Amino acid sequence: MKRNVLIIVFVLGLIIYCFLPGKYNSKYKLNIISSYGDDEAYHPKILNFNKKWNGYKYWMSYTPYPLGNDSKENPHLVVSNDLVTWHKLYKIDRALDEPASNIPLKRYNSDSHIVYNSKLDRMEIYWRYVDDIKGKVYIYRMTSKDGVNWSDKEISLQSERRKKDWVSPAIIYEDGLYKMWFLDSGFRIKYADSKDGLHWENEKVINFKYKEKVYSWHQDVIKTEYGYEMIVVAMDSWKNHNNMNLYYSKSKDGINWSDATVILKPTKGTLLWDNRGIYRSSFIKENGVYFVYYGGTNNDLHHGLGLVYGKDINNLKSTNVDFDNPKDCKKLIKDIKREMK
Repeated sequence: MKRNVLIIVFVLGLIIYCFLPGKYNSKYKLNIISSYGDDEAYHPKILNFNKKWNGYKYWMSYTPYPLGNDSKENPHLVVSNDLVTWHKLYKIDRALDEPASNIPLKRYNSDSHIVYNSKLDRMEIYWRYVDDIKGKVYIYRMTSKDGVNWSDKEISLQSERRKKDWVSPAIIYEDGLYKMWFLDSGFRIKYADSKDGLHWENEKVINFKYKEKVYSWHQDVIKTEYGYEMIVVAMDSWKNHNNMNLYYSKSKDGINWSDATVILKPTKGTLLWDNRGIYRSSFIKENGVYFVYYGGTNNDLHHGLGLVYGKDINNLKSTNVDFDNPKDCKKLIKDIKREMK
């Protein structure tokens, strides 16, 4: 009897602990349903516009990753006008690309990323394709003038994977030049640039380090008044690549970066959806406010995207919104507008 009481007390205490205020990042994950019917969006990239572009201020690419199923890790798009509610584009209820023959862990898509070319007024989506049967890795690109009708895919980069990799390319278009930061073999973050997004040059390893011994994995980069700002997930060893924290760094030239510091950790010791690790995340800065859309993983290897925000990247506000609840969403939208004033 006493043992049963102790068990009940322990379970109740754990439940209370899990849902105490401040014990979460984004208490619930975003309500984003892929063309495959899952809600396990992963590897986001968000773009914001001063004015609506083809009807929407915010555009996001992502790859579904339900329980680590790489056959579904294909580029998708969603849009928003309020940063909180996201939905598919009219006429697009599918992945933008799927491999002709997916072979688990051998042939798969991954790491989608969208870029806006202001000179040509077009959206571009890049993604990585791995073919370990042939030992090759590719970065593909498609372009669109409206976000609905897309060009055929073309090869932006390719190489033998044993010699080179192009993990999590983070690309911006600035002053007529594409600038890319990507992870190569040895967990090194590199930089390269291109005039057309297809022919890349000036490749170099960036000066980037942590205060502890960890290894970079997936990054996103934006241009701001500080120069360039990066968020990147890192791990202490490959066996812990599902248990990562999110780090932040900034740079004036894109090559020499400040020491990376932790800005977000998983909610370990809870029952929440991101209790195991943080994954590739994306961010924007608007009216002095950072909005971080982060990938999260739980102990059962389910995935999703959460939202935290704030004027201080090192002190981001948690959100406790049920994104399936319209009333909750409206309240968060009001809070966000108030924060941006």
